[in-house]
Amino acid sequence: MILRLLTGFLFIQTSLAQGTFDPSTCGQTKGCLFAPTGCVPSQDCRISFSYQVQNGQTLQMEISGQPPNPQAGFVAVGFSKDNSMGDDSVSACVSNNGQTTGLLAYTPAKSITVKNSPVQTTIQASATNGNVYCVLRRQLGNTGDAQIFDLNGTYYVLMADGPLDNGIPTYHSNNRWVLPRTDIGRYGTNAFGQTIQRDDPGSQGATSGTQHSTNDKLKIAHGILMVLAWSVFIFTGILFARHFRGHWPNTTMLGVKMWFNFHRTINMIGVGMTIAAFVLIFVANGWQWSGPKANASTAENQAWSSIHSILGLLACVIAWAQPLNAVFRCNPESKARPIFNMIHRFFGFSAWLMAAAATMIAVVHFNGMFSNRDAALGLYIAYIAVAGLTLIVLELIFIRNFFVSRRGVGNEIEMVRIQRLQLAILLLYIVCAVGLAVAICVLIGLKPGDLA
Repeated sequence: MILRLLTGFLFIQTSLAQGTFDPSTCGQTKGCLFAPTGCVPSQDCRISFSYQVQNGQTLQMEISGQPPNPQAGFVAVGFSKDNSMGDDSVSACVSNNGQTTGLLAYTPAKSITVKNSPVQTTIQASATNGNVYCVLRRQLGNTGDAQIFDLNGTYYVLMADGPLDNGIPTYHSNNRWVLPRTDIGRYGTNAFGQTIQRDDPGSQGATSGTQHSTNDKLKIAHGILMVLAWSVFIFTGILFARHFRGHWPNTTMLGVKMWFNFHRTINMIGVGMTIAAFVLIFVANGWQWSGPKANASTAENQAWSSIHSILGLLACVIAWAQPLNAVFRCNPESKARPIFNMIHRFFGFSAWLMAAAATMIAVVHFNGMFSNRDAALGLYIAYIAVAGLTLIVLELIFIRNFFVSRRGVGNEIEMVRIQRLQLAILLLYIVCAVGLAVAICVLIGLKPGDLA
């Protein structure tokens, strides 16, 4: 008999220790939020969060998710007065070398301050099959600490997961989601044990994430401008300079040949768009640099968002410098002109390659930046294939023309045909590039309103 009781007790304890998030009572006895937007609870959600007031005195929370590194990772929920990271009260479920526990913290900006306070206690914590789960209990009312908010109110809910650095949550790259204002005290029981019943207009659509904050709109505009600038305008300008110098030899505009007018005008439009996009993303980030920093941790500097930022910065700076160095180019008859041409071409194409790499990082790793990330990835791969094939075919034609001209076996009719073929290839590229770039921009514009 004693053995049976002991076995039953151990079974119950094991079950409690390996708790799981139960969404069946969401919207009834507890409020629930999930990320990313549109995910199916218990199937493909990265983070699940529930909140329930108990006797009007405490808030019981469930936090569950799959951090990138379950052995040293965290899943966190932040409570913010606005829709951006900074000045937030945070509750997290942390798993570190087999030990899982709750954590209370404050984020003054893109950093974290752990709060050792009895305001929050860990009721249950477990890590199973890469999933961490915590039940936390947090006191309501005045905490006596301005960095620990009273959660019996309405807040924006920020969700994130990421790695640990010496046991402390660190920068979480782009695994972050923002949900609209939510009444955290809406569900549960009051001090008299009565069920809380009140409308929550602030949380309507909280799980849909279709509303865009000002920062979100700035980031959407940044993405659209960069995609159009580099995929349509700047690459087309590169093609004109490289392969269309021999076209319209007797036609000029503003005293220069047509190929140069196309090259200069198209590239200046693209450069202008990159400048606007650059300003927009800095405004969205509060004029803070989000790339590698000397005082940042290794995890922060190696995050994909950090690599994206530095590649984008280098690409833009080079693109902005190209018109300036072109002003000081030497005379076309100068012996040094071929050297200038090689340097100008090298930096121009290098900038495009870095921009393409930054864009590829975005479509692969920035899940929340597109309404359908897989579609965006497929479209951008198709664009890279079209751009690469266009460049290869035009280079083969260029090499063929070079050897034909050296042997002196070409004729005017054949040259006209080759030029028409080049123009046809260029027009085909432009049509494909515009179509694919616009499609990607639509996916950016329709993204869920959940990016911090």
